[in-house]
Amino acid sequence: MIGSLLLLIVVFGFIFFVARGCVATQQSTQVRKYVTSADSLLNDSSNAGRGELQNILGNAGGDASKLDEGALSQVANRTEQQYQQALQQEEIPPEFEDTHHYVVTALGIRAQATDDLAQAASGDENGFNEELSTTVADYRTSDTTIANFYVPAVKRSLETAGQTGDQAYLQEPQSFMDYEALGFDAAPTSGTMQSDPDALHGVQVASVKVAGKLLYQGGNVVLTGSDEPTFSVTVTNGGEVPETGVDVKVILNTAAERQSKSETIARIEPKKSTTVEVGGFIPGELDESARVTVETGPVEYEKSTSNNTLTGTVRFGI
Repeated sequence: MIGSLLLLIVVFGFIFFVARGCVATQQSTQVRKYVTSADSLLNDSSNAGRGELQNILGNAGGDASKLDEGALSQVANRTEQQYQQALQQEEIPPEFEDTHHYVVTALGIRAQATDDLAQAASGDENGFNEELSTTVADYRTSDTTIANFYVPAVKRSLETAGQTGDQAYLQEPQSFMDYEALGFDAAPTSGTMQSDPDALHGVQVASVKVAGKLLYQGGNVVLTGSDEPTFSVTVTNGGEVPETGVDVKVILNTAAERQSKSETIARIEPKKSTTVEVGGFIPGELDESARVTVETGPVEYEKSTSNNTLTGTVRFGI
């Protein structure tokens, strides 16, 4: 009898350790799969810019009348497809839930900028050249989002997951285009002040609306009927220089679970404000009050963060 019991314990112990090993292996595979798929998507994006778009602009030789508008529209469609692919990606490991939005933001910037460029191709040459300058600035913002925010965030996530070895799958990101070949400076000239530690840096949560209703600091918003827990967050740059890649996070703590969603503001000019929508939350139970935390930043060299957070509650009414 004792021998059978010991055998049973050994068998169950073996099953437990095998099962735990299988789960760990599956999680490790999912992490690696995400890193390689995101890296592949970013490479495809760079190929669209440094390959197709670069050739179209190069063949035109600076003459807007010689642009292949059909080919330019195809590149715009391709960048939009890449943005939608990133936006709709479902299999994101928990370690990367606060990382993937950088990919979405960067590809969204590139898609919108390329579409604007394609639209400008049908206009006059001066208008196109002005749009090209604006587009290049947007492309550089997307490059910064990937290199300065996405890549470091992925490395931190891999460290958290205990898979630092998988950083080998993370390739050095390429810029979207060869800007110097287009006649622009190799590096943006406006970036010096932005990275100046002596300049005043600071962002703040200016206002928050939930389903169109203002949520004040320490306040409460009641959602009724068809109201959805979608947050419109306005962020103000109170500093002296533009800020890029500004994070906005909303945390909704219902009785069932803690939900966290993020968006990234590509760029905010000094003394200006930008509003982003953060949604996709699962509502709480009827008559439940859930605590909400809205955070932005901090940006590099920001010294005071007391106004970077707004907290309140949302009640799910009838």
